[in-house]
Amino acid sequence: MPNFNSVFDTVDISTRPKRRRAVLLIITALSRIRSAETAYMERIPANLTDSEAYSAADESIYLLSDAIELLTDVY
Repeated sequence: MPNFNSVFDTVDISTRPKRRRAVLLIITALSRIRSAETAYMERIPANLTDSEAYSAADESIYLLSDAIELLTDVY
């Protein structure tokens, strides 16, 4: 699996439009992660919705949504 540096070190951010596209790539990646976390949370049985795993997934989704919104506002 590629690490963060190997993925994003190759992205050219020399101009503002290129930085905008780089941020869009990051937003897309975060959105995919949020979707996967949402799917995981939805697979947790109803009797475990008070569990630590459910709570952690819910918090992750909230924070990912917040990060996506903030990055969207950047450009």
